[in-house]
Amino acid sequence: MQPTLLIDGNNVLVRAVEATRRVAMNSPTGVDTSALVSTVATISRHIREEKPGRVVVLWDGGADGWRKKIYPQYKANRPQATDTYRSHSRALVREFFDLAGIPQQIQADYEADDLIAAHWRASDEPLIILSNDKDMLQLAGYTPRGQACGQIRLSSSDTPTDRWNADRVTEHFGCTPEQLPLVLALAGDPSDNVPGVPGIGPKFAVKHLAAARWDLDAVTHQGIREHMADVAVYRELVDLRNNGMQPRVPRIPLFLPFVQGPDPAWRNLHAFCERHGLRQIAAKLSVGHLW
Repeated sequence: MQPTLLIDGNNVLVRAVEATRRVAMNSPTGVDTSALVSTVATISRHIREEKPGRVVVLWDGGADGWRKKIYPQYKANRPQATDTYRSHSRALVREFFDLAGIPQQIQADYEADDLIAAHWRASDEPLIILSNDKDMLQLAGYTPRGQACGQIRLSSSDTPTDRWNADRVTEHFGCTPEQLPLVLALAGDPSDNVPGVPGIGPKFAVKHLAAARWDLDAVTHQGIREHMADVAVYRELVDLRNNGMQPRVPRIPLFLPFVQGPDPAWRNLHAFCERHGLRQIAAKLSVGHLW
């Protein structure tokens, strides 16, 4: 059975944006297409390698989602000023994928993580998640419906694909994917401004949770006991498997990207590539080698 490829659009795009800030690749009209080209290259590479039956790009639905409502400091450490290069690149990427027939999904108040987890719960097919986000590793192994699920963490184009399954998660963190949300709740996540319990890192969290047979209420460490109310909030923020905010997601259509022909959709895609000077992408699309 062909897998479904779930792409964390924000994660892939941010990586491309940071890698290309100083590499101007302007279109004939002066539009910077560097991050667009990098994002398309990354996603097309993995579509070619994985040969999925379904593909979808998931996007965050806004800065003030449900997590900030229960924890206002969530991601408060990130710059508040508008990143024009990132927003410009995101608009270009989303327009390109629309024209190319690549399904995209976004829902207000939800992050791409939530949408990916919703597909993980509902899928009747094997899944591959394309993202560097370590929170996604809690979904590795099998879905609730018994389908295999793995994660590909992004690497450079000339290195082997970095694949993670349940065994690798257990080896790396010392806990299973199912146990990982509790470890993350105790240890925190600085990138999202989730502080965790003071003085508790991932290894220390695993040590005390394992001693308590993974029953949080049985943990005896005084520092953890004093922060149990905070831990409950942090767990809700990081737990993609079981949190109470579970969006409904539409079924992903079969992967049928537009190909060269008389269809108006192809003409619109080709015009976009021509307008933005995307000669290599257009050439690969013309011969069916991009995807």
